[in-house]
Amino acid sequence: MSSTRARRDGWRYDADYVSVGYAKRLADHYGIAVVLVHHIRKAGSDDFLTEVSGTNGIAGAADATLVLKRARGQADGILHVTGRDVDEAEYALQFQAASGAWHLLDGPVSDHTVGDTRAAILRHVRANPGAKPKDIAGDLPQVDIDTIRRTCSRMAADGQLTRDGSGRYYPDTETRTQGVPEVSELSDCPVTSPDQPERPGQSKSKLSGLSGTDEAEGMAE
Repeated sequence: MSSTRARRDGWRYDADYVSVGYAKRLADHYGIAVVLVHHIRKAGSDDFLTEVSGTNGIAGAADATLVLKRARGQADGILHVTGRDVDEAEYALQFQAASGAWHLLDGPVSDHTVGDTRAAILRHVRANPGAKPKDIAGDLPQVDIDTIRRTCSRMAADGQLTRDGSGRYYPDTETRTQGVPEVSELSDCPVTSPDQPERPGQSKSKLSGLSGTDEAEGMAE
């Protein structure tokens, strides 16, 4: 980048920062919220802040930046939020023409950006961590069990769900590991050998699925 272009970009940044700074000083002085409505660029980006039209001086001067995006022809949109005093987050919204306003949709954004079957599976697994496809099928009578099995497997591959060695599905790794016996990655059997003496406080339920226990029966599809 030439020195001339660098100076020009620097001037643009400063100009954007100063312009937004006027609104910020007004808001701070009177203790009010001032909302500046602006455009985003047509070119998409993984970082929604870089999509704000203009230089980074706009977002740099503002206390918070909100970017609302939706696909052409779609009623649902995603509101991206970040700022100094707010947690970075995403919210699913729907535009209702009758009222001319955006309405917050229930659940996380992922429930509204995946297909209907995946969204229903996500909702079931969040409410019932450790569910198996046959359990999910009870909530989705309109979807056959084979489709649910395939969809769950694909969702695990896509990182939308996690799956343990017994074929149970969880919404995230942290939930999956809560209350689950420690097992060997190779054998799906407890790390502690049955021949070893039991340690104080060790649960007797940590048995191998090969032992014919009730736990093994519960693992069968």
